[in-house]
Amino acid sequence: MKQDCACLCGATRFAVNGEPIGRFFCHCTICQTVYRKPFADATFFWAGSIALPDRRAIEFRRYRRPPALKRGLCPHCRNPAVAFMASGPLRVGFVPSQNFKNSAGLPEPACHIFYERRVADVEDSIPKISGYWSSEAYVTRMILGALFQPKADA
Repeated sequence: MKQDCACLCGATRFAVNGEPIGRFFCHCTICQTVYRKPFADATFFWAGSIALPDRRAIEFRRYRRPPALKRGLCPHCRNPAVAFMASGPLRVGFVPSQNFKNSAGLPEPACHIFYERRVADVEDSIPKISGYWSSEAYVTRMILGALFQPKADA
């Protein structure tokens, strides 16, 4: 998958060139604050798949102590652009699904995480994971599954 992405105002642009690892809805209070919505819809990739602009026109910040996401906001519209997380050699990038020009190539969301923090119930059939450790473990399993999944061309 190769796509150009942009924040909602279009001022912060970057490219993604790689297959998505997965997608989820996050109901944590940080996402609610940063996205200014009841939950975040995020698609995630290996960090090397995401090419940021040379001038680094994204303002990054951590909202809690590591190993937390380093979230990047557009300095113009203050909307989420991209976030990164590193744990040892594993580096993952999280892109708000709304930032893709063409969402047709994105995977279907696999779960809701931090569901105990929801502001409203969601009526769908995907798993709803509550609790910090359970939510973290669910996404970690998705990442590790992608790490050990055989390549399609192998």
